[in-house]
Amino acid sequence: MSRHHLAPVVRSELAWIQPFVDAGVLNAVDIAFATFVHELLGDSLGPTVHRRVVLAAAMASRAPQQGHVAVDLGRIADTAAVDTAIPRNHEQQAPPPAIEELPWPDPEKWKRCLARAIGKPAFDGVIRGQDPALGAAALMVYDNDLLYLDRYYHYEAAVAQSLKELAWRSDGAAHGDPNLAALFPDGGDQAAAAHHALTNQLTVIAGGPGTGKTFTLTRTMAALLSASPEPLRIGIAAPTGKAASRMKEAIKDATLSLDDETAETLQALEPSTIHRMLGYRDGIRFRHDRSNPLPLDVVVIDEVSMVSLSLMGRLVDAIGADTRLILVGDPSQLASVEAGAVLGDITSSQGPVGASVVTLTTTHRFGSDSGIGRLAEAIDVGDASGALEILNSPGFPDVNRVDTEHSDTVLAQVSRNGVLSLASALAGDAVQAMAHSSAIKVLAATRRGPNGREEWQRRIETAVRSEVDDRSFVGRWYVGRPVIVTNNDYLLKLFNGDTGIVIKTGDNQRSVVFPDSANPAPLKPAQIGQLDTWWAMTIHKSQGSEFDHAVVALPEPGSPVLSRELLYTGVTRAKSQVTVVGTEAAVRQAIETPVRRASGLSLMLR
Repeated sequence: MSRHHLAPVVRSELAWIQPFVDAGVLNAVDIAFATFVHELLGDSLGPTVHRRVVLAAAMASRAPQQGHVAVDLGRIADTAAVDTAIPRNHEQQAPPPAIEELPWPDPEKWKRCLARAIGKPAFDGVIRGQDPALGAAALMVYDNDLLYLDRYYHYEAAVAQSLKELAWRSDGAAHGDPNLAALFPDGGDQAAAAHHALTNQLTVIAGGPGTGKTFTLTRTMAALLSASPEPLRIGIAAPTGKAASRMKEAIKDATLSLDDETAETLQALEPSTIHRMLGYRDGIRFRHDRSNPLPLDVVVIDEVSMVSLSLMGRLVDAIGADTRLILVGDPSQLASVEAGAVLGDITSSQGPVGASVVTLTTTHRFGSDSGIGRLAEAIDVGDASGALEILNSPGFPDVNRVDTEHSDTVLAQVSRNGVLSLASALAGDAVQAMAHSSAIKVLAATRRGPNGREEWQRRIETAVRSEVDDRSFVGRWYVGRPVIVTNNDYLLKLFNGDTGIVIKTGDNQRSVVFPDSANPAPLKPAQIGQLDTWWAMTIHKSQGSEFDHAVVALPEPGSPVLSRELLYTGVTRAKSQVTVVGTEAAVRQAIETPVRRASGLSLMLR
């Protein structure tokens, strides 16, 4: 059990905070931090002010665990979430109170209380304002109605300052590439992105699925190579090893119509994880930082929606004074697992950083009659009725919705591919086995529950087993078992998110092959570290992946995980077919529940 999910112990003098623990709003870590603040404050304050500050501290501790950079006291009752993994008091008989029923302070009085605290001796070491001159180092910072843990405020301020410095710099000597028209014969937003990258140090290429982000990036790098009198040092990275591997393949495909020399240069680039690019070591430090910047002329980061605030801070800190930074991603996708929504904040900002964003709007993957494209657009703009109409319409054969209780029809489709995959694995054909396994994939919103990943894994495995000779399903490493790597192994060149299959080799031996990874050679099961079975996966884990047929499994309505970004991310993993397994109510709740992470980055970027 993690320290976050230990049973919180509330001291008697803080008994007033117990309802927040009973409701699952605060965990053991939050209570420990609140208790520390309570002790620092001592008896110098009246009980009302004391409670307001202590509760604010507990919520500031909770915020980053829920993806928020800070806590917005003005809308806290709307953004606070229940963590069902927090152990409840076994002596408590009554059901826990709902979030809106908790004894929250009046928001305006709460904000005034914290604003007045800044600079007062009673709050030294506890809370300060944005100007360090208004107080010594403190545990928390209060700025623009947001209460931060000190380190997250520093992350946000550092990212904002670094991005603004990059955006202010333009390359006065660069006037574009005369070859730009040849690279982008249709002009438009793709050519605009390349032109901006030629003349500025910060460029953000944003766009939805099929808008040509990788094509635009590849042609932009070609333009930069053409315009530079000297060879360029280009580095490409992504948040995960799997995303980096996919980036290499996508760039290779996008260079097919370029001249041989340029294509060879771009295809020779080796995308890596951001951590590896920065020289991650010791679990906490990076080799490259402000004092030792990356020795590169151009740094490209893909799948930026997955990048947390803290990692973005490390990245921009390592960008040299003359280095161009190109960020690429879809701001409508799920944000990072850790705190922050950096890409969304950048694309919604004003000022020089906002002016560095070029949004690609023309979809090239989906035709005008594509249900997937229309469904993704309806979800993105929050049109729940329109999305349900598309899902339920026979006029769009590439999308459909199935109620959870009727999911056996979908199970039959998935298990059919599982049987085909197993047959190829028995024949030792890993490539074909993976092709069958990847053709249709269940993407679940949750790990557990009736429609969660674990239940789908069990159902699919059982269905496949019933169709084949049981002798094929012997032990953990049964032939045909699809697997997904859950950590990075630089020695084996296997990265978090890489997928493979167990195949039968000579003398009835078994090997694991990862055909699309940086290491496609057969491996013995004992060689491989952490991995999981891959009959199904979570939507979070699927980010950056694509499947011919994506099955998006939603929980029952009322689930706190349902969100617009979650459904959008799941649907846009599909290339030719998407099936949503869930009720209309669940679809509607997801679309009508956009994620709004508390953050001040957009304001700081002005």
